[in-house]
Amino acid sequence: MLTVEVILTDLENPRGVGLDAQGGLMVAEAGYGEDAEAPILRTGRLTRFLDLDGDRSYGGEGEAERWLDNMFSFNSVNKYETGRDEVSGPTDVLVHEDGRVYLSLDGGIDQSGGHFVLFELDRNGEVLREIPQHSNMTGIGFSPDGRSIYATQSTLNQLIEIDLETGQGRQVAAFDDLHSGQQAVPAGLAVSPDGGVLVALFSGVAKAEGEACRFVPEVMCDGRYLPLVPTDAKVVRVDPETGAVTDEVTGLTAAVDVAVDGGGNVFVVEMAADHAQLFHQGVDLFAPNLPALHGGYIRFSGKVTMHRRTEANPGSWRKDSTNPPTSPPRPAAFCMYRPGREPRDGPYRAPKAAPSSSERSSASRGTDRRPPRPQTMEKTCGRTPGRAGIFKFDGVAGLRGEEPGPRQGS
Repeated sequence: MLTVEVILTDLENPRGVGLDAQGGLMVAEAGYGEDAEAPILRTGRLTRFLDLDGDRSYGGEGEAERWLDNMFSFNSVNKYETGRDEVSGPTDVLVHEDGRVYLSLDGGIDQSGGHFVLFELDRNGEVLREIPQHSNMTGIGFSPDGRSIYATQSTLNQLIEIDLETGQGRQVAAFDDLHSGQQAVPAGLAVSPDGGVLVALFSGVAKAEGEACRFVPEVMCDGRYLPLVPTDAKVVRVDPETGAVTDEVTGLTAAVDVAVDGGGNVFVVEMAADHAQLFHQGVDLFAPNLPALHGGYIRFSGKVTMHRRTEANPGSWRKDSTNPPTSPPRPAAFCMYRPGREPRDGPYRAPKAAPSSSERSSASRGTDRRPPRPQTMEKTCGRTPGRAGIFKFDGVAGLRGEEPGPRQGS
């Protein structure tokens, strides 16, 4: 029987989650997406949560420790005028077996260039080094020997490998366009027990013509751009030695993350079931009277599906399950601002002075009207309905392939 347990709520656009050896839950939050010019107003962050009272949740007093704060956060609606409600900032987090923590940051692109960094922190949260990259790192995962990190770069449609000793990266594979002509847009990844890298191809914008018209009314088949095409997303397997790419799970929609257990069973997170109306250009996302719009993707239509490897053919999959996997998948995170403790000095820790021009992000688009967060942070751990949270799944019997309908909170 499948049970779903809420272990953490009141988060703001969480993008990655990891567990350390002490049971600490590391959560990367992309923030409000305000694209603030002043670092003190930026809301991306990395927090370590620890279940000190043993109640199987992480919302108790003193259970949140802010590791990094005031990091880049932006929404593509305003920054790139895409019309799609997509918040970026701190993106994914990994915990090495030796205690080091790695965090990928998508700071976007402005007139000074790109702000893409892989942070390496020690087991106490101190930054050891910042490894710059040429593009974003949507998903990250350790190689089997723990000496390198695989990273998906959605803006370049490729998978890279970063050597943790030298900090140098190499291209492992480039992803071709999908069935309806849209870009692949690699998102989350997982390293399988056999060393292969599974990559969720989210799918990009498609032009409403040809094959892309099979899911839209005829009146809409006029060359307009669609945020996505249903069933065109997929999970592929990449051989890290040869770069060969093969299909693993197909027929998906907006596949945003993937996980694999010790038995080779694959778990896929699909963010939405279909595309929806876009935000208009120049929209003020923080306007109190802004109507509830989908922002490119149908809200509350996401799902998690288990694809069990069959005994007869380890390379094939079926959407059902009768036995639990040998080990649980890494929980998927869809996690608001949780104040913690007094910010520390150091990188991304509430700078006291205004940044120089070289330190600024792109100019904000009116979103700095939002009140700044306090520099002394207090505990507010209420369970707010409608806010993002982290869920723990125990058992797999409920993860079947009968395509259940949309459910609140997906």
